[in-house]
Amino acid sequence: MCTKKSYKIPLRDIRPSELYLSCERLKGMDERSSGPLPVRKIAGELFFTDGHHRAYTMWKNGEEEVEVYHDHDDLNWFHYLICVDWCREEGINHIGDLGERNVSEEDFKTLWVGRCQKMHEDDEGKYLCVKEERDPDSKSHICETILRSLPQWFGIEKAIVDYVKGVREMPFVTAYVGSIPVGFVALKEHNEYTSELYVIGLVKELHGRGIGKQMMNSVHEKLVKEGKKYLTVKTLSDSNPDENYGRTRAFYRSVGFYPLEEFPTLWDEYNPCLLMIKVLG
Repeated sequence: MCTKKSYKIPLRDIRPSELYLSCERLKGMDERSSGPLPVRKIAGELFFTDGHHRAYTMWKNGEEEVEVYHDHDDLNWFHYLICVDWCREEGINHIGDLGERNVSEEDFKTLWVGRCQKMHEDDEGKYLCVKEERDPDSKSHICETILRSLPQWFGIEKAIVDYVKGVREMPFVTAYVGSIPVGFVALKEHNEYTSELYVIGLVKELHGRGIGKQMMNSVHEKLVKEGKKYLTVKTLSDSNPDENYGRTRAFYRSVGFYPLEEFPTLWDEYNPCLLMIKVLG
């Protein structure tokens, strides 16, 4: 019996993360035989992490809602996003869309399990793309979706609103897993020599995979081509012991930023500002 906090949600609101169902596994399936189904929301995509056959049986039986819980397991969310993107690309928007994808167990293992095994063997770089975004509406949407998924860093509503408005006319680099935007960097241009890292965000589930560094490498190359000499960033000083921003400062150091000066009251006395700088070249 599942003891995790659960809630009900329309089946139509949850995207599958599988492209096929096994007819053999559907036989005798009873949606009432076990507890809530696991879901996860990453980069604005809410999807099943398991239980597709039971969810489809519920749909087939006319159920409109399903009881779910947030999947807290430490899974390979990069790989899950690839699967979700496959479903997006093939128009699989909810569990009912798998109605014409019921195949034999043998075909299920070939078409789905085999495809996933190959994906696990592939270099992740095959599925990752970092590129500059130019459409203002897309910039705002990506910024808002990702920042709202990071309350540990972006918990002030006014700040989020200001960022969402501010990035529209700024240089903006986005990281995609397939066609799903998972991270971004927005730049503020000060003068012919200096740009500022205005805001950066990457879904927490993909931290530590080198994606942030790839975005910063792309930014570095762009600014060098433009003749810029310096890139600055303002972040929370280590005078504040917040662990999340401690990791943020460590990330900035890892991509070439150095502390330049602290401004204790630039924001307010509880949020001392640290100015960091990266020399471009």
